Amino acid sequence: MGGSFHCPRMTEVGPEVAGSCRCCCRKDARIPVKAGSGGGYNAGVVDWQPFRQRWVDRLERLHARYGRLFWTLHSVWALLTGVLVLVLAHNRYGYIRWVVLFLALTWASTLFFSRFSQRGTGRMFVFAQGFVSYLTRVLYQETLFFLLPFYFYSTTFPSWNALFILVLAGLAVFSCIDLPFDRLFRSSKLFALSFFALVTFSALIFFFPFLVKVRTHHGLYLAAVLSFFAALPLAMRLGELKEPRKLGAGLLVLVLILGLVRLARPLIPPVPLRLAKVRFSTQLDPRTLRVARDFERDIPAAELTAGRLYAVVTVFSPVPLPTSLVVRWQEGGRTLRSSRAVEVMAHARGFRVWDALNLQRTPLKGGRYRLEVWTAEGQLLGKVPFRVVPSPEQGTGDG
Repeated sequence: MGGSFHCPRMTEVGPEVAGSCRCCCRKDARIPVKAGSGGGYNAGVVDWQPFRQRWVDRLERLHARYGRLFWTLHSVWALLTGVLVLVLAHNRYGYIRWVVLFLALTWASTLFFSRFSQRGTGRMFVFAQGFVSYLTRVLYQETLFFLLPFYFYSTTFPSWNALFILVLAGLAVFSCIDLPFDRLFRSSKLFALSFFALVTFSALIFFFPFLVKVRTHHGLYLAAVLSFFAALPLAMRLGELKEPRKLGAGLLVLVLILGLVRLARPLIPPVPLRLAKVRFSTQLDPRTLRVARDFERDIPAAELTAGRLYAVVTVFSPVPLPTSLVVRWQEGGRTLRSSRAVEVMAHARGFRVWDALNLQRTPLKGGRYRLEVWTAEGQLLGKVPFRVVPSPEQGTGDG
C-alpha cells in the first residue's frame, strides 16, 4: 500500500474502518508527524513545524525585499493620520483623559525597552519587541499631534517661545519616520529617555491647569518634577537608588532641571492661556470696560487729545485659573510703560484686563508701537502692533 497513514476521523469511525475511509484518507492527504511517533506517516502527533517555518521564511523574504518600501509608505500614512488628529483635536479639551492614558502606556512601553531590550533572542521575543516599539511610536505620534494645536494658539509669532512649538512639531514629524526613529529608540537608552521626558513634560504643562487649577508657572515646576520621577525608573533600577552616590546624582539632576525650567520660562508658551483680542480706545468705563469708540491697529493722532490711551485685553482660558498679568507698551526696543501685576481669577472661556498710557507723560508721535501681554512670572502671552497715523482730515500739505 506504500506505507500507513493517520486518519483524522479515527476516533469517529474506529480503527477497523479507518483504513478504508474515502473521505479524507487519500495518499495526497498524508500529514507528516514528529520523529519518534511511529516514523513516516504513521499515526501520531502532527508536526506543523515545516509548514510554520515555510511561512516564516516566506515572510522574511518579503520583508527583506519590500520592508523599506512598506515602512516608507507607513511613515507617510502616520504623518497623514497625525495631521488628522491635529485637526480633530482643535479646541477639544475632552480628549485630555485619553492623552493621559497614552502617556501611561508610553511610560510602560519605554520601561519595557529600558529593562528587557537586551534580553532574549527568540522569535516571539523579537516579535513582541517590534510590536511594543510600533505601539510606542503610535502613542508618541498621537500625543504630540494632539498637543500641537493647543501650543500653537498659546504661542506668539514671532517670538522666542515659538522655538518650543517648533521643537514639538519636529519631534512629532520625526516620530512618524519609522525606520530612523525605531533604530534610535531601540539602540539608544539616552534618546528613549530624553524623548519620553520631553513629551511628558510638554503634556503635563498643558494638563496641570485642568487637573489642579494651578498658575501656569507652578505647572511648569510640577510638570518638571513629575516628568523626572516618571523617567527615573527608565534610567536606573530601584536598588541603584539605595546607593548614596547615585541618589545624590539623581537629586543634583533634579535641581539642575528645575533651574533650567526657571531660565527657560520665556521660551515656553503659557498653555492653556492665549491672547484673544486687544482693543484700543481713548475713553473707557473701568467698571464695565465699555468704550465709546475702539481701534484695532491704526489710531488717528487726533483721537489722542483726551490725554490717555486705553488697551482692553481679552484672554481666553478654558478653565478657571489664577493668573497675574503685566501689560507693556513698547516703542522699538524701549519700554514706554509697564503696568503693575494684575491678579485675576480667569473665568472659564476667558477674561478681560485693561491698562492706560498717560499721553501727557509719554506722548505718542506718528509711528509704530507694540503692546505686549506677559504673565507676571515672565511668559509671553501675546503682542499686538499698532500705529499712530495722521487723521484723514489733517492732510499732508497745501497741495
